[in-house]
Amino acid sequence: MEMSEFEDIIEATVKKMPARFRKILKNEGIRLIARGKTPGVLQDRYRGDWVFGVFLGVPYNQRSVFNVEQEPTRIELYRESFEKAFRRRREMEEQIARTVIHEIGHYFGFSEKDLRRHRL
Repeated sequence: MEMSEFEDIIEATVKKMPARFRKILKNEGIRLIARGKTPGVLQDRYRGDWVFGVFLGVPYNQRSVFNVEQEPTRIELYRESFEKAFRRRREMEEQIARTVIHEIGHYFGFSEKDLRRHRL
């Protein structure tokens, strides 16, 4: 799949997500970035697991006036993982939505354990 098609799928998926999540992305300035391959450091860290996306930035509960961000707050989504895991667009869209909601949870300071306990 071309990157532009993956970006279109992400955009269409976000438009279908509940308004409260779209509002968080907009109001908090969290950008969604499509990437081709999962970075090697993430592949090493989560060996054997699919890495569909990652939150990058300073979590909301750790922000302060002394904490200046050097990079924009963003969620990266990795096309390669979605392509390998899913053949149908609908399945891919469902996982993109789950991934974005999961990474929004990290933005608000929830740990991986917390999010998995709540199946996010």
